[in-house]
Amino acid sequence: MWKRLFNKKSSVQRKILTSFLLLIVLPLGLFSYVSLTISKNTLKEKEITSNLEMLNQIADKLNIMASDLTAISNLYFANSGLYELLKPPQGLGIYEEIAKRDFLAKTMINYKYAYTWMDYNTTLFGENGFELHTLYEGRKIGIGSVKDEPWYEDVLRADGSIVWISDPSEKLIPTVDDNHFVSAVRLLKDFETGARLGVFLISVGEGFLYQQYRSAFEDYENALLIDDRGIVISAFDKQLIGSSLGSFGEGMDELEGESGHFVAKLNGRNLLITYDTVAKTGWRIVAYTPLTELYADIGKLERLTVLLFLAVLAVSFLVSYYIARRLSIPIQRLFISMKKVEMGNLQERSAVSGSDEIGELARKFNSMVGRIEDLHDRVLAEQEMKRRTEIRALQSQINTHFLYNTLASIRSMLPTEPPEKVDSIIVALVRLLKRTLTEEGEFIPISEELENLRNYVRIQEARQGEHLRVEFAADEGMMHLKTLKLLLQPIVENAIFHGIEPKASPGTVLVQGGLSDGKVWFRIRDDGVGYSELPRPEVDTDITALAIEQGSGMGLRNIRDRLRLHYGASADLIVIARAEGGTDVLLSLPAIRGPEELTA
Repeated sequence: MWKRLFNKKSSVQRKILTSFLLLIVLPLGLFSYVSLTISKNTLKEKEITSNLEMLNQIADKLNIMASDLTAISNLYFANSGLYELLKPPQGLGIYEEIAKRDFLAKTMINYKYAYTWMDYNTTLFGENGFELHTLYEGRKIGIGSVKDEPWYEDVLRADGSIVWISDPSEKLIPTVDDNHFVSAVRLLKDFETGARLGVFLISVGEGFLYQQYRSAFEDYENALLIDDRGIVISAFDKQLIGSSLGSFGEGMDELEGESGHFVAKLNGRNLLITYDTVAKTGWRIVAYTPLTELYADIGKLERLTVLLFLAVLAVSFLVSYYIARRLSIPIQRLFISMKKVEMGNLQERSAVSGSDEIGELARKFNSMVGRIEDLHDRVLAEQEMKRRTEIRALQSQINTHFLYNTLASIRSMLPTEPPEKVDSIIVALVRLLKRTLTEEGEFIPISEELENLRNYVRIQEARQGEHLRVEFAADEGMMHLKTLKLLLQPIVENAIFHGIEPKASPGTVLVQGGLSDGKVWFRIRDDGVGYSELPRPEVDTDITALAIEQGSGMGLRNIRDRLRLHYGASADLIVIARAEGGTDVLLSLPAIRGPEELTA
């Protein structure tokens, strides 16, 4: 599918599409992320501010409660009748004792009615065994039970000041009618003697404390009320009462200062913790809000943002893809046209049109290719003309050289040979000239080239007599193939004039030819004197460069140049000086049926 969407090798299209998407998607995604983050932080800050204000109000309410309980305690503390009851017994009669109890009971009831908004209970333990409760009328609990509690020493050290105790004693639960409660405890002493008279407790049940803050919280929120030791004295979850705040989870023991906030993890949930201090008692009211509930509306916004982001991404992709294709397809077509021109097709023209820069580039490209094609055709024509001129010049050199040597041979024979022999040589020359000089084509069949060479050899054999013998050994399967005319004659001529003729004894020239691996090859071998510039080599040696450069190598140089002009690098000429004496000239040509195969 990806290949169908994108043109092959169209990196421009991918870059354009990627750039469009990056310019659209990244800013949009970054904006969405920043917006959601800011929204979360704003919501969190608002929740913190709201919770702290609410907790401050609850703390004020609990401070008022603590102040009222302190005021009630002060009323009892200043009541002289109370101290009379708590003094050591002086033999009072039973009726008088009952009267005092009734008086104290009425006093306690009056004080309770003075603070009707609070649900509290009072308890009095005298050192003289006197014991009185607002609510409880059962058997005596006894001051000894109070003295056994660990907080009693704190009460003694307070020396009449109020000490706030959570769940003072299980034995006091009947006096409060609640399983959990807090008490404002103070020591009663004789003003005159300073002797301890008893202990006075004002107790408030956990249910009453719970009512002071429950209505301020949402259903998904929770709250705790802890004492100055970090022990829970009231909570939404009653099972938490009596446990330590630090045992709830990581970070829950970070309450520093009178108020504050932090994020902690409890039971795998991230919670926003806010807290404030009840100054009168040292308690802290702690609220914790699940962040998942706090961010519930943000979650809806996140989902909406994601859907909107995906929609914008899809639209952006389609629009970017359309624009990228509109821009890249003309470039791709122009690129394909350029590749065709690079491969040599100068007739290619780009079909891209338009009034933009790409269309203008295509028109300039077509104009440039047209000019290149004209220049190419002109250069080819000039090269062809130059090549033909060079070929004619080389051919002229061969013809002139050939005629000069042949006529010189006939002239040397006139004084010594009979007219009939000279006449036969002239007839052979005429035949040779008729086939070589009157033909317009540069290429002739190998059979004709060998026949022309035989005519030339007849002239030289007639001139040399028994001193020269030329043998032919050519493969019949190559006779129909084409070769350059007068290709072999200059080589045989060199072998005769520079190899056999300087030799004192008779010599032989062997002309061989054959086919091998799609190539036509010729070997012209003589057993003459070789090259006088070189001593006889110990092994067969390639002397091509020396043979062509020396004065007698004009024919070989001419042949090499003709081979290069017609065949290029596919033809080769090698001259070998043999260790046994004599010279080999090797020719290698492409096996062709006509010159048109060289340009195919």
